[in-house]
Amino acid sequence: MSKEKKQSFMQGIITLMFSQVLIKILGLFYKLYLTNKNGFGDAGNAIYNSGFQIYALLLTISSIGVPNAVAKLISEKLSVGDNRGAQKIFKVAFAFFSVVGFTGSALLFCGSDFIANVWLQIPEAKLTLIILAPSIFFVSLISVLRGYFNGHENMKPMAQSQTIEQFTKTICTVAIVELICFFMGNKDTTAVMAAGANLATSIATFIGFIYLIYLYNKKDSIITKMNLGEKGDFESKSAIKNVIIQIDD
Repeated sequence: MSKEKKQSFMQGIITLMFSQVLIKILGLFYKLYLTNKNGFGDAGNAIYNSGFQIYALLLTISSIGVPNAVAKLISEKLSVGDNRGAQKIFKVAFAFFSVVGFTGSALLFCGSDFIANVWLQIPEAKLTLIILAPSIFFVSLISVLRGYFNGHENMKPMAQSQTIEQFTKTICTVAIVELICFFMGNKDTTAVMAAGANLATSIATFIGFIYLIYLYNKKDSIITKMNLGEKGDFESKSAIKNVIIQIDD
């Protein structure tokens, strides 16, 4: 690793460390806000957390280990000067986890009624589950994009995207909940506020995804990179297998 590249990598690590501190502070802020919000209380927390637990479970299944697996495979290709191979790993992983993420989102969306009423036994959580469903798709792709940048030893996009997501989530949580209270007045808004707070999560993941796509497209067009020929189809199967093996490891 060149001196300049090493310095850039260390700067990325330091940026990531500071971003994690900021993320924790912002997370604490919006959680305290919800806990102390009139009309939210224990019932709101129960709806919010129960829905979020199911979302977290599906999210774990669809994206755990993906950034590290993609980063490792891309790094290995780049270390031997195989830039085409590194790009192949990325675009195949992106396509594969698009399907995985979409499947996870569809399962949560379509199964929201059953999950809320049978598994959680909290019917009010249905709206929360529906609202959280798109996040699984976006986070799956975010995981691949972060792995791509990490594989290039560029940690800054990961730190920046995480900070943007958390900042967006905090601002949107407060704004959405306040708007719900304003427009619904004295009605029972607990379930709607819980869903609104989780809507902030979906918005934040979408913003994070758009930001990473923007950074990626500064290098080249993702649409061009997704075009695979017949040879690419064979290599794609091998690349998918390699990513899955790395995740299992």
